[in-house]
Amino acid sequence: MTTSIVHANVQRSRFTHHTLAALAGLIPPALRHPFKAIQPALALSAADSALIEARKVREMADSYAKTDPGFASDLYAAAARHESLHEV
Repeated sequence: MTTSIVHANVQRSRFTHHTLAALAGLIPPALRHPFKAIQPALALSAADSALIEARKVREMADSYAKTDPGFASDLYAAAARHESLHEV
């Protein structure tokens, strides 16, 4: 009995997701993102976007530094590696 209840919840969740995705696809792109057409897109280089992403990961690592120092050090290492992969 438990399996069928869990299965029903998963199926309902997936159905809802697909239904919303299909409905969103019917809306014209200009109405989905009205401010995208107004604001000019900022083109960042791969190195610049890597710096921004690494900074965000370091901020998250700072929040974990006291409670889970091992995880924080893994995040710092991942940020450093991400930056080094995109250096010019």
